[in-house]
Amino acid sequence: MISVLFVDDNTDFLALFHPILEKTVEVKLDIAQSTKQAIEKLKMRGYDVIICYEDVPEVNGIEFVPDMDGIGFLKYLRSMGNATPVILFHRTGENKIALGEISNGTEISISRSGDLRTQAADLVTLVKQTTLRRKAEREIKLQNDQLTAILSATPLGIFQMRNDIIEWVNRPLTVLLGTNESLLLGKSIRSLFKNEEEFGQVKRDLQIHRDILGNGLAECELVRVGGGLVACTLQARLLDPLDAMKGGTIVVTDISDRKKMRDALKESEAKYRETMQNSQSIIIRMDLQGVITYFNTFALSFFDYPLSDVIGKNVVGIIVPEKSRGGHDLSMMVNDLGFNADGYAVNLSENMRKNGDRVWIAWINKAIRDAQGHIVEVLCIGHDITDRKQSGEVRISTDTWKDQVIADTDIREEVFDTVFHISTEISIEGREGKAVGTTFLIGDTKNVLTKSRQIMLNAFEGHQPEMRMVTNPDLKENIKEFAQLDGAFVITGDGFIEASGRYITVDSSKVTLPKGMGTRHNSVAAMTSVTKAVGIVVSQSGGGITIFKNGQILKKITL
Repeated sequence: MISVLFVDDNTDFLALFHPILEKTVEVKLDIAQSTKQAIEKLKMRGYDVIICYEDVPEVNGIEFVPDMDGIGFLKYLRSMGNATPVILFHRTGENKIALGEISNGTEISISRSGDLRTQAADLVTLVKQTTLRRKAEREIKLQNDQLTAILSATPLGIFQMRNDIIEWVNRPLTVLLGTNESLLLGKSIRSLFKNEEEFGQVKRDLQIHRDILGNGLAECELVRVGGGLVACTLQARLLDPLDAMKGGTIVVTDISDRKKMRDALKESEAKYRETMQNSQSIIIRMDLQGVITYFNTFALSFFDYPLSDVIGKNVVGIIVPEKSRGGHDLSMMVNDLGFNADGYAVNLSENMRKNGDRVWIAWINKAIRDAQGHIVEVLCIGHDITDRKQSGEVRISTDTWKDQVIADTDIREEVFDTVFHISTEISIEGREGKAVGTTFLIGDTKNVLTKSRQIMLNAFEGHQPEMRMVTNPDLKENIKEFAQLDGAFVITGDGFIEASGRYITVDSSKVTLPKGMGTRHNSVAAMTSVTKAVGIVVSQSGGGITIFKNGQILKKITL
């Protein structure tokens, strides 16, 4: 139950809400007749939310405090270290009041002429959203504080090596690895890693990634004597930045606890985002011909339409453009929303506002059936995922869903983002005016290479490591050019392009995909079913992008 301190202005208008709110099982209401009385109550106990008048009322009931209006009350609370969320209400007319949550800017209006129960429910919803937001913020801050404490107490291991041989170590490193100095000195640095592949990746990272002082950076797992691995970061001052094996001084930081906290923080942030999104969703209903039968208030505000302009109209031409920027026919999106209502969990598509601005929406679609089980309407719940942090071209933000894609893989966030946005550019732009289809396989590279073969020259073979990193912006146009050729790109989880022109040899006969999916889609689905790779397929015929994981369609993007 949510505890609410209601600082009343003692008017008969707000008094009408007291009985309704007091009967609400989700809210426990405590009423104060003035800010002074509220301060006394706060000395005795705490509350989840405070609702207070913004301006001092003309008649302030039993106790009158002339200098303590809502803003002054809020300043007093913050000066005393009280961070309880505050909702201020102020009069916008003789019989109308606006309530706004200060930290987030959310506002609702209530009027004497409106339905009291409905307006009370809106107020309860605002209180609940405010409480959930505050709870999520507290959890994130707590986890950040814990993470900072862990990092400040972590001992650092240090060793020096020359020509691949360890020449000196300090005691914290021996404790970290569960060994002693004599067993490390004179050994090859390769002995600290579980296999040659891990060692090779760390070498590349130390040569490519730098901190502001020019030190090489890498994240890896070191082998403990007696078994087990320790997650670490390496910071290296190398004798030769182009050849890590010539030697240098390397600082080792144990990040085992940090990694656990980072994963927990990601999960907490994902839950916080979900809470925020659920409070602001686009909700639309339409029949199987795409005619709109329902458009919620947030959808009207988002797309900037009055209700009369959308009800009874077809979504094509209202929120679905007839043609995408790449020239693909988007009117088929209606069929995707309707006939695949029990299919894809999420359908990402490009939509448009009334003024013509393009936006990216993630749609969750649910079929509405009649008594005989036939689909009669489709309920569409959408969230805006347009990336407005980028200058120029509007593109899809992956912030709200990429965690689901790369979970339980070795794929780094920046690598997936780079490959995905290259795929969208290929889909929209094509190459030299022609549509292009291609495939990217990311992560679990060793198994992917084992289950594929080269069908043409590997365009990246023999190049310097930095010129084979997919995150290198200078490489993007080359990738688009090679995308016209047959075969798949194979990219490691840290972004190293192992090969282009790979033919997938996995048997795809057991793969079951929706009609319209071609050989390329079936092969990638089969590959991801037997490896931990993530596959991205750009369709040449339809221009869409399909993301595969564990042999299933994880996302479908309509372009």
